[in-house]
Amino acid sequence: MENSVFKRKDWVKSLKLISPGSPLRDGVDLILDARGGALIVVGNPEKTLPITVGGFPLDIEFTPARLFELSKMDGAIILNADAKTILRANALLIPNPNIPTVNTGSRHQAAERFAKQTGELIIAISQRRGAVTLYKGDLTYLLKSSSSIMSRANQALTTLDSYKQVFNRSLEHLTVLEFTDSVTASDIANIITRAEMLKFIEEEIDTYIIQLGKDGLLTKWQLLELMSGVEEIEILILKDYLSEDKLKDIPKLLETLKQLKSEQDILDQFVVMKQLGFTNPDQPLIPRGYRALDNIPRLPSPIIEKIVENYKNLNKLLGTNEEELDKIEGVGKIRAHQIVNCLMRMKDITKTFSSRNINKIL
Repeated sequence: MENSVFKRKDWVKSLKLISPGSPLRDGVDLILDARGGALIVVGNPEKTLPITVGGFPLDIEFTPARLFELSKMDGAIILNADAKTILRANALLIPNPNIPTVNTGSRHQAAERFAKQTGELIIAISQRRGAVTLYKGDLTYLLKSSSSIMSRANQALTTLDSYKQVFNRSLEHLTVLEFTDSVTASDIANIITRAEMLKFIEEEIDTYIIQLGKDGLLTKWQLLELMSGVEEIEILILKDYLSEDKLKDIPKLLETLKQLKSEQDILDQFVVMKQLGFTNPDQPLIPRGYRALDNIPRLPSPIIEKIVENYKNLNKLLGTNEEELDKIEGVGKIRAHQIVNCLMRMKDITKTFSSRNINKIL
């Protein structure tokens, strides 16, 4: 259940509303510190108010202190969708009693049914257990302490760092294969699978950062550093190897891969290969040269596009000379010299590695 929570975009907004440092979280913490309980409804008043009775209207600005004082009454507190206005207090929630619930306590039963009926966020603070439970639609999430979330975030960062190292070694392996004309469909499916798994872990850490609020800044910087360039490299690889018809809609392909991750615990390499348009894992492939050219310093993307359009693949590009490159619009003699030298250095470097040696590292 917990994993499914984080795959819903609405939950991102809800988690931000109650993240540490937010006014709503400050109010909730005041209630917890006083060992109190409360039902707090956050949502569109057109959906929430019609199924409440009693209490009294307020329509006042939200402050943590006001939330705390109003929580001393038995009824629910109704806030607007951005939790900036207190609309009503001491209200009775009257959701459809036929809506199924797994809870036994009356407060949590009402909260779960109300959330399922309206699709809005309900915060239930248990006086007896000192726990905060979020209900939204048919999903339930027990709010955790910052220390617990930070511990999970650090574990996920360690996993991400380990996966990133494997991904980087895979890129080295791919470079060797490209310069020795040995790339197969299986190689490309493997590295795209690894890129997608990195992004999957990134999404999980993002949810921790949202929940940490102001306490998650350092974690956010670490995540940005670890994920720097991953999607850009993935896109370059796709541009190198996809068929012409698949090249037209790379964003759609990436979205499809993302949806596949949501439906499985881990992406299957053969499923990825199918999505990339390959049927035979041993199918030989030749790169167009996007990733190789991108490794050359200060070479603009429009120039890379013109070079790839002219040579079609990396093999032909490696056989070129400065005079031929100079003829391409925008390249010039200086860039032509730089491109030839850089490609030759890349090729020489790959000679110091064999595919067998890299495979041992992997």
